[in-house]
Amino acid sequence: MVISAVLGFAVLSRYQQNAAALGLWDAICRGLGISTARDTASLPKASASSPTRLAWTADTLAVIRAGDAKHGAFVAANCAACHQSSRENLGLVIPRLDGIDATAIYKQLEDYRTGARSWGVMGAIATALTRKDSADVAAYYATRPAGLGRRLVSFSEREFNQTDPARRLAFIGDPKRGIAPCAACHGPAGYKLGAPDLYGQRSGYIERQLAAFAQNTRRNDMYATMRMVARQLTVDERKALAAYYGGQDQSGSIGPMSQR
Repeated sequence: MVISAVLGFAVLSRYQQNAAALGLWDAICRGLGISTARDTASLPKASASSPTRLAWTADTLAVIRAGDAKHGAFVAANCAACHQSSRENLGLVIPRLDGIDATAIYKQLEDYRTGARSWGVMGAIATALTRKDSADVAAYYATRPAGLGRRLVSFSEREFNQTDPARRLAFIGDPKRGIAPCAACHGPAGYKLGAPDLYGQRSGYIERQLAAFAQNTRRNDMYATMRMVARQLTVDERKALAAYYGGQDQSGSIGPMSQR
């Protein structure tokens, strides 16, 4: 019985598939069926190969939905220096945030906080925020007026016969290369949970992020979806897509439109 207990609780319980071995105390607790989960702030940073620590669980979505825009405005007071939507902002490689869905902003802040996405000052800022702060900031920017915002646009058959390469990639993709249409996840044809709105985003920022995904220097995309797409795009295609999305007015006036 003693030998079985040692093997079962102190030895075998330590090992996990595709993960580091547990410590002795955690192994014993695991063998007893007791959770020793800790807040992720106390856990090691995400490795370079880990796309994100965030999972779209009911708890995560509840935290985002509970975001307080009023408190978020206070927390985000210093963010406007870089992320304001005003055209006077010359940070053309820094994204506009006004109107972007809260899930997209929350995910990026979480990725910066855990190290899954690296970008100098943003890592330090995100680390200083609690999860509630992140949800509040996300709620604040999501409710900002005159921003990118989410909208659904319906397209006629003519829209799918475009010869413009950027427009075709945006709304049809390229089935031969396995590239899905950008608009299906990033608008205005549809939106994927956590995907940022691109319609009206700064061209310089879009082009830079596509290059980062293609070169594998940014890898916080779930299931490596963006890396797979960006690697197959030529430099000219990435530039054209960035110019197309960045050149759109934020009313989404490219065809019959229905607000959502």
